[in-house]
Amino acid sequence: MHLKPTTAALQLFGVYADKNIVSLAQDQLQDLVVKKEIKGEFGISPGYVIIVTETIIIGCGLSLPGRLISQFPRHLFTEQTWEYLPAGKEG
Repeated sequence: MHLKPTTAALQLFGVYADKNIVSLAQDQLQDLVVKKEIKGEFGISPGYVIIVTETIIIGCGLSLPGRLISQFPRHLFTEQTWEYLPAGKEG
């Protein structure tokens, strides 16, 4: 059994990670936020991963064969849109 890393921990220490990182394009991130899961091969082993887009660490995901599942906290994105809200900027 593995402990799930928190989004806050990943945003602080994720810059030091060199594996278990999934880089998503903006449209993929939007799909992940809206659908809570996206299908595809991401070239990593199953388990918890760091999800990034461009140079921003978004948070934690769960990689399973053929899919990626969001582990983002609900408050990370606004309710009406998938727009990312950085820490301290919650509306």
